[in-house]
Amino acid sequence: MTATTASVVMCPKCGHVTHTYCSTRRYGIKIRYRKCPGCQNRIKTIQQLDNLEAGEKIVPVMTPKEQGKYLADIRAKQAKRRASMCKANSLTNQEVAEIKYLLKNNVQTQAYTAMQYGVDTLSIQKIANGVVFSNVKTPRRMVDI
Repeated sequence: MTATTASVVMCPKCGHVTHTYCSTRRYGIKIRYRKCPGCQNRIKTIQQLDNLEAGEKIVPVMTPKEQGKYLADIRAKQAKRRASMCKANSLTNQEVAEIKYLLKNNVQTQAYTAMQYGVDTLSIQKIANGVVFSNVKTPRRMVDI
C-alpha cells in the first residue's frame, strides 16, 4: 500500500483539488472521504491525530482485510499507550499506602514521589485524590505500613 502525504489533497486521476464530503474519527485517526469536482473520483484519506505533522495519507484501494489489519494495528498501539499511561496498576497496596502517607504529611512532592516509584505524576495525583486505590487506607504513622 503506497501512501502520499499532502496538506491539500489532489485527485490522483486528474490533479484537481478534492473536497471533503464526509469525515469521521475512529481509534485515534481521522478518516476523510473526498470527491474530485473535475472527474467525480472518490478517494479516502487517513490522518493520525497523534501525529498531525505527518498530514493526510491517501489510501488507494484497501481490501476489507487490509483495512481490518490497519485498524487492528492502530487499536494495538493505542492499547499499548493506555497501558503505559496506567502504570499505577503495577503498584502494590503497601506502596500505595506509603505514597498516601508521604503525600498526606507533605514529606515530598508528587513529582518526586512519581519518580521514586517509577510511575507518572498523573497516577500519583489519582492516588492522592482517591480516584484509584480508594480501598487502601492512609496510615497514620509510617510504622503502620
